[in-house]
Amino acid sequence: MRICLATSGAGGIKDYVSPQFGRCPTFTIVDIEDGNIRNVNVIQNPGAVAGSGAGIQAAQIVVNSGCQVVIAGAIGPNSYQVLMMGRVDMRECPPVPVEEAIRAFLDGKLRPATGMGGPGMGRGMGRGRGRGWGGGPY
Repeated sequence: MRICLATSGAGGIKDYVSPQFGRCPTFTIVDIEDGNIRNVNVIQNPGAVAGSGAGIQAAQIVVNSGCQVVIAGAIGPNSYQVLMMGRVDMRECPPVPVEEAIRAFLDGKLRPATGMGGPGMGRGMGRGRGRGWGGGPY
C-alpha cells in the first residue's frame, strides 16, 4: 500500500502532518508491506507556491504517484474532487509525526476527509465599491 502524507517541513518519517493539503511544502510517500514501512520518498509540492489551483496540482501529483491513501490535516473541495476521481482514500489527521499518523491509519483511527478544508486564498472582497479601495466622497 502506498500512503501520501502532506508534511509541514522538509518531509520524511520524522516530519509532521501538515494542517493543509494543497499548500503543504512536501509530500512524504510511504510504502507499507505487512503493516511495516518499507520505503520512504519525499516529493516537493509545486502547489505550495502556486498562484491558484494549488489543490488540483497537489492532487494530480498524488494520483500520478500511485498513492492509494492521502493523509492531511484538511483537504479542500478541489483537491477532494480530483482525489475522489483517482479513487484515493482520504483521511484527516492532526499535526502529529508521520510515523504516528501511519500507525493511526493502520489501526483505523483516522476519520475520512469531507472535502470541506479550511479557508484558502479565496476571491476576497474585490476592489472598489465601498470595500476600502474606492475613491468615494468621504
